[in-house]
Amino acid sequence: MENEAPSWGEFEKIVGEIESLNQQARERLRGQQYVFELLFRGEQDSSCPLETSLERFGLKDFGLLDYYRMVEEARLRIETFTDKAWEIPTPEAYSVWLESNFITPLNYEAYHYFTYLRHHGFPSPLLDWTGSPYVAAFFALNNPARSAARVVVYVLWPFVGSSSDDKPTIHALGPNVRGHRRHYLQQSRYTICTSKTNGQWVYTKHQDAAAGTSPQFRLDKISIPISARADFLKRLHKMNINSFSLFATEDSLVETLAADIFLLNTKSKG
Repeated sequence: MENEAPSWGEFEKIVGEIESLNQQARERLRGQQYVFELLFRGEQDSSCPLETSLERFGLKDFGLLDYYRMVEEARLRIETFTDKAWEIPTPEAYSVWLESNFITPLNYEAYHYFTYLRHHGFPSPLLDWTGSPYVAAFFALNNPARSAARVVVYVLWPFVGSSSDDKPTIHALGPNVRGHRRHYLQQSRYTICTSKTNGQWVYTKHQDAAAGTSPQFRLDKISIPISARADFLKRLHKMNINSFSLFATEDSLVETLAADIFLLNTKSKG
């Protein structure tokens, strides 16, 4: 479902309505299906699809076991040049686990390593979300695409229940993982999308799952015009949601100061 939020007040109203419906679903399905918390993702152009960095790298329908072997090879090299170390299952053990698992194809013993790779730019099947609609709105509006007339905040309702292996299925992953401090500053959450092709687990496109109908999730879109950008960022700044609060780096400090001086002190247009 797509919603228009031309103003901050309308954005909060839409989010509130979705949160209320989500709570009703939690109560209605209690004992039948588990309804996860809402997940939010900001995109810098309303035409942007749901796309992982693995997909942007040009790798579609990539085998889970093939990918695991590659990240295992990367682990040995990373450990050589850093003081970090990860204890994760061998590819052989992961292969056995993968065939016997019926909940999620991502091995939780390797989850913290996968988030490390995602945060440091390695092509990843993890699609990042946040538990906060306001953080998502900031990421959508802070640096919008130059040609964009609108940005979008996606809202995902993940369910846990029966699913078909041969169709793209989105799996939500919980927030409790040892990772980069940005993970907690940004209230990060992650999803993966998988299916089975010729008996093999593969990572596939979130957008393929979103394009179909699935009992596993509901996806909403909240569209925000660029003309409302300054007003939204001013309100988010008052909530202490800015580059520095979300990244806590020297670069993000300077970026936040620039926004405070140039953007937040200007009058909103319209």
